[in-house]
Amino acid sequence: MKSTEPMGEMAPGMKRGILIIALACSVLLGAVWCANGAGRGKLTILTYPVTGEVVIDGKKLGAAPLMVTLEGEHAISFSEYSSQYLTPPARTVRIGAGDTTVVIGVFRNRFIPARSPEGFSPADSVRIYGTKERKLKDGTIFDYVDGGALVYLRHGLRETTHAVYQGTGKSTLTLDIFDMGTPAGAQAGFDDPEICSAGHGPCDIGAPCKSYLYEPDYFLYFYKSNFLVYIATNNDSLKTAVESFAAALCRNIP
Repeated sequence: MKSTEPMGEMAPGMKRGILIIALACSVLLGAVWCANGAGRGKLTILTYPVTGEVVIDGKKLGAAPLMVTLEGEHAISFSEYSSQYLTPPARTVRIGAGDTTVVIGVFRNRFIPARSPEGFSPADSVRIYGTKERKLKDGTIFDYVDGGALVYLRHGLRETTHAVYQGTGKSTLTLDIFDMGTPAGAQAGFDDPEICSAGHGPCDIGAPCKSYLYEPDYFLYFYKSNFLVYIATNNDSLKTAVESFAAALCRNIP
């Protein structure tokens, strides 16, 4: 089996999972390839971390993972997933008789700053949760916040990006990006007291923002475009780092 280089940057720890998926797909492809006879090769297209739509030779063929039999040279590209992700670059592949080729398209999150918050490093891979009707890589929003998901869904939640950063000692920083589908949905979530309760303070990060201090925790919410963002730390002495990270993320949201 030959594999092309990922079309974008991989998150830490994903390579082993991608390899397992690729091997599983190659096994599944065996019956398909045999049914089509010799002279053609097997092409598997995977995307990470979202299920991007695959385009081959200008024709949309559906969401990844996708398995086809082809021969000759073909142009592989992807449709835009959402404004939160950079679309992987297009690539040309040549499929020969008997080949088993895997193409991996990595949709890089353009909102999360490339640099971790000051004093922190990623504690795990980024998790992505969908809705009950549209389960994503790590399940649904109910797998993350259980019953608390209902209030977000009420305002149009489409998916949630969740990341955790580890600092010195037991300090942590949590980031949640809620894609609410529309600017109106994002503002409605921000204005809902079940999400952003009363008793908030100011925070100047370049977008409407509410901050909360409940020692030793400090957290804030802000919204911009279709997105409602939550950033929290369990060490309120790191308030400045949280706000700086929030400002950097806010600048990345168009």
